[in-house]
Amino acid sequence: MSIRPLALILALVAGFLASSASAASPIFVTDTVDETLFYPSTSSVCGFPVYEHDVGTVTTKFTTLPDGSVKAHVIVVKITATFYSTDPAHTGTVTTRPSGPFIEIDHPDGSVTMMSIGQNGHVTIPGQGIVWVSSGITKVEIAANGDVTEFSHGNMSEDHTGICPLL
Repeated sequence: MSIRPLALILALVAGFLASSASAASPIFVTDTVDETLFYPSTSSVCGFPVYEHDVGTVTTKFTTLPDGSVKAHVIVVKITATFYSTDPAHTGTVTTRPSGPFIEIDHPDGSVTMMSIGQNGHVTIPGQGIVWVSSGITKVEIAANGDVTEFSHGNMSEDHTGICPLL
């Protein structure tokens, strides 16, 4: 699962709920996910088109904090991510399942804090080991002026090219 689409969903819902949520009563929202992403860089390296299709649901708890910040906390991720190609010579598929919470806090000053903990998935080849992984902690701070600071720790592949031999 890609954080980008999830972050967009959270931002839209958080904005809608900002005025109605209260610290004493969180609001739970379950969104259906069904999206396909094209990976142009991976496709270029593999020599054929590579896509990721994410299907499932994401449940988020929205809470207004005492300072007025809105906290969106993804508490349940039930998504299946399937990598595939549309090239008739590459009919394999690779399936993985992301896990772990995602937290976004929209602060009253316009700044945003995002943290992803867990994994977006991992793929292994017997006898070879892990060929793609996205696992660890990523924290992104977006200042009110738009400046972005990102910290990541963990085991994270630079791209998805490790799955090319499986497709």
